[in-house]
Amino acid sequence: MAYPAARRPGLHDQAWHYLLGLAPDIALLQEALPPGWVRTEGTLVHGPITWWGSVIFSPRLPLERFRLPEESNLHALGRYLAFATASLPDGSDALIASVHAVARKATKAQLGSLDAAVVSRRSAGRPRVNDVVFAGIEPIVREKPFIVSGDWNTARLFDSVYEGTAGAEFFDRAGERAWFECARKMHPEEVRTWFRPGNRPYQLDHAFCDAALWERLKDVRVGTDAAEELGLSDHAPLILDFDIASIAITNLNSKTSQADTT
Repeated sequence: MAYPAARRPGLHDQAWHYLLGLAPDIALLQEALPPGWVRTEGTLVHGPITWWGSVIFSPRLPLERFRLPEESNLHALGRYLAFATASLPDGSDALIASVHAVARKATKAQLGSLDAAVVSRRSAGRPRVNDVVFAGIEPIVREKPFIVSGDWNTARLFDSVYEGTAGAEFFDRAGERAWFECARKMHPEEVRTWFRPGNRPYQLDHAFCDAALWERLKDVRVGTDAAEELGLSDHAPLILDFDIASIAITNLNSKTSQADTT
């Protein structure tokens, strides 16, 4: 039987072996279903996973699950988000969030007690999932060391393709709240992380950090081979190098079934 790339048997195992080959201190993944053997390779933090979910993984650094405030709207996102506190090699701690903000309008449950008029972008109308994710995470990481990264399903290039300003508004808002977009330190233009055939060269995956970590960020690159040569996903990993840790941020997005990964 022929399998499309996203359903290829063993794809998750291949992707996890690729990830381990990067030798990251911390990895943030989305749409992932960790094979059983991965648990012997390091520490995993994630919520309940059915089929797939967001995951934080470290082969060597201590991770502790971060518990969201009871009143947070983010509980409604379930498996799409994962949160952990990581002990970095220099002895400091950072709050880490792995984000999968699906490309949809937010539901009432996802909005929670947030004011839709405040959360939405001026040109986007009703809040999108990425709007409510940002609004929910921002007060949690405020004045803390943090890395928040994943598949945000937005890009500045959208504004050229669809003749709007919603993409720029998303990143302008993040910058106003002291979220530093990691890739922009090394690359004045967006870098391609989305490799689905027939689609534009979008950067849908974005990593943000606080000002102190931004100063310690030394390099940002894209592992294009994962998508273009190996076909592990239609997303390519962002790889961030800090002078205190090498943090790999990747998006598997392969949606393999349980049977395919055991």
